[in-house]
Amino acid sequence: MRLYSLFFQHRLIWTVLLALIGIVIMIYYASCKTACSYLQGDIFGIDLKYIGVGYMGLIILLALFKQADLIRMLVSAGIGVEVFLVSFQFREDIFCPYCLSFGVMVLLMYIINYERSSMRNKWYQKMLYVFGDARIPFLKNQYLPMLFMIFAGYIFVCLSFSGSSTPAYAGEKTFSPSYGKGAWELIVFTDYFCHPCQSAEKDLGPEIERLLNRGDMKITFVDFPGHKYSALYSKYFLYAVGAGRGHQNAVKARHELFSLASQNRIYQETVLSAALSSRNIRLKTIDPKPVYKEWSKTIKQFEINQTPTCLLRFSSTYSKKFADSETIRTKLIPELQKRFPGIN
Repeated sequence: MRLYSLFFQHRLIWTVLLALIGIVIMIYYASCKTACSYLQGDIFGIDLKYIGVGYMGLIILLALFKQADLIRMLVSAGIGVEVFLVSFQFREDIFCPYCLSFGVMVLLMYIINYERSSMRNKWYQKMLYVFGDARIPFLKNQYLPMLFMIFAGYIFVCLSFSGSSTPAYAGEKTFSPSYGKGAWELIVFTDYFCHPCQSAEKDLGPEIERLLNRGDMKITFVDFPGHKYSALYSKYFLYAVGAGRGHQNAVKARHELFSLASQNRIYQETVLSAALSSRNIRLKTIDPKPVYKEWSKTIKQFEINQTPTCLLRFSSTYSKKFADSETIRTKLIPELQKRFPGIN
């Protein structure tokens, strides 16, 4: 009991520590350099990562001013929000470890700050106040049941949340850009504006060229529409595909598109077209919509929810997924070099 009493006396300090951990989790999530995850969400157009940092920052501020009742209200509302967000992940069958870790921080803060002012005698009072209560500011001896705040948080996020697990193109009938032949196939899922994809391309690009020069392996490119200008860059990749039968023009265009996207300067179609042409990349206007549809179908078929991801397949008997730039560099490329030695 003495240990619990000591812990209870310093719960605001523990609350601040948990809130700081929550902020670190969101910052790490936003700056992760190994993969872009496409379980995304926002509230009124503001990314949940920024809302999470602001939420924890407000809790720290309240703790510094020793506003325990307001902290209980805010944390209880957070429980309602987390119930919705976790249920969203179950519905989409895609789970974000950072989001779940953040939710654990909210739950621990709720447990630490739980308080019920007095036992209620009637059964409906016990039910109403079972999740604790908090003194209502400026009202003497008036307590708000935290069940109300949990419901308020849940309803708020129901009305304001917008989320998705996999972006999609629009389109009709079709093909995906593929080169080479053979029973083995490498499917490459990337996004030109994804920083981990740009990193992976530096390692994977030369290996793809080597494999295409061998000619005994099929390589399929699937562009992932995860960023605002991804579709524009994908369209010009398809224009490069349409301009030549061999892989050289398309692979060169892909390399240049990654380079241009990393500079974050070209977002106008005419400027992008001129930049590619100045690098001696042939372009032929085609209708990209059929390919967009095929890409969307492939993304859903293989349940791709982050980039970069590569899928190595042999007919229908072998299929192995390599997700994030580090895994591609340390595991996929060595496996490709072992299975397909030769031309360098």
